[in-house]
Amino acid sequence: MTETLVSFACPLQHFVKRLQTAEIITDPYPHYCLDHIFPEDFYQSLLQHLPGSAAYQNLFEITTLKLDHFRFRDQRDLADGWTASLPDELRRFWDEFNSWFLGPQLAQAVLDSFAEPMRSRFGERAAWPAVSVETQLIRHQAGYFLGPHTDLSTKLVVLLIYLVPDDNHQHLGTSLYRPKEFGFTCPNSVHFPFEDFVRVKTAPYRPNSLLAFERSDRSFHGVEPLAEQDVVACNRDLIQYVLYDKSARLAQLEARRLAARHGVAQ
Repeated sequence: MTETLVSFACPLQHFVKRLQTAEIITDPYPHYCLDHIFPEDFYQSLLQHLPGSAAYQNLFEITTLKLDHFRFRDQRDLADGWTASLPDELRRFWDEFNSWFLGPQLAQAVLDSFAEPMRSRFGERAAWPAVSVETQLIRHQAGYFLGPHTDLSTKLVVLLIYLVPDDNHQHLGTSLYRPKEFGFTCPNSVHFPFEDFVRVKTAPYRPNSLLAFERSDRSFHGVEPLAEQDVVACNRDLIQYVLYDKSARLAQLEARRLAARHGVAQ
């Protein structure tokens, strides 16, 4: 067990050091891409320990937002207890992973990587909101797409960590968009047609890399439609890591709970 703990201490320090090298790109909104975010041997181990399909839930079935293309997205919240049904080896791996990946040191490093946008938005560090972490394993199938949208207003920073075995699928990354209508913004997570936006860039879907962006009312991003040939050689696997404004997120979840109790869709 000691050897396992020592080997798993390295990825956190490596990840934090990589985040410290990030350089913010401001067009079309603050974001950056990073490679080599895990030590290579750990990254290969992570790929080998991805759970089977039975561990995932279909997004269409579990969300109140019934978009038809959500049928082609499976995911698993990396919340307390999620590993209980996994085989022993997978459970040990993901329990160790959660112990540092969901912890405060990584959250602070992610927030610090967006220090300049955070200061522009909230002022000095003492005024920054407390954060909470939510993260999911995500797997996409042919037929999936995600129209340009800005995400929930309670999010502060989003990391999309790509889990791909080789460099042959770079076109499958997440795209960043600029609205054709000058000055157009969106305060919530409405999904818009692709034709109303200009695709500024697509973050390469390559091994051991990530796309990070600050959520704002102009952080339009999405996924271009996935064809059968896009996913026949690999699943479009990734980890979504989100820093939320903690108090705003708690209020949002409580409002959803109350609405569900009274049968009101949100």
